[in-house]
Amino acid sequence: MLKKMNIVGLASIAALALTMTSSPAAAECVIGSAPLFDPFAPYKEPGAIIHKESGFIFPATIAGFRRQCEMTTDFSGNNFEIGYVRDFDDDEIEIKIGIIHLEELNAEDHYKIVKPDMLSRYSNAASLSEGDYFVSGRPDIAAYQGIFDGDKDGVPWHFSVTALDYGYWDARLTASYPQEIDSAAQEAIMELITAFQWQTPTSENGEGVAP
Repeated sequence: MLKKMNIVGLASIAALALTMTSSPAAAECVIGSAPLFDPFAPYKEPGAIIHKESGFIFPATIAGFRRQCEMTTDFSGNNFEIGYVRDFDDDEIEIKIGIIHLEELNAEDHYKIVKPDMLSRYSNAASLSEGDYFVSGRPDIAAYQGIFDGDKDGVPWHFSVTALDYGYWDARLTASYPQEIDSAAQEAIMELITAFQWQTPTSENGEGVAP
């Protein structure tokens, strides 16, 4: 009986994780109006969107990326995803960042749940690397990453999925761009990760852990 309950629970968590990879936008892009109490924290500006439940801040622009005016959320506040894009010549680097409550899953499990859905979006998808990912300057964050090649509308494409375990909250970053701009895109993505890595979502009790 206990084993059956565990399987059911895991299936529910998996469905929760997949919600943010396949659902249509359920909220309009709005300008955050919450007061900003910490004048020393970077990237907090009047145009920021703040995910109320986790306290995670999404600036209008950051590291050369601009925030997209679509976000996906649910009524509980436990699932939130928003996108960023950065222009490079005639191409775009597209990023999706999700904040999800998945307390019962580690970063690797989270990654394995969303991987099949990501692979299904591309033709001839193939894994280049998979494994633990080290977030520079944040040894407290366990992360797992997969990097892939595939085709999108006949164009060679490059994409990756990185799951990060903060404890009460998990985060997920997916990146997608044409393969021909791979070097420039990887540099841009690292700039974005560096700009965001100072943030730590708050815990269930409203407490965060400083980096």
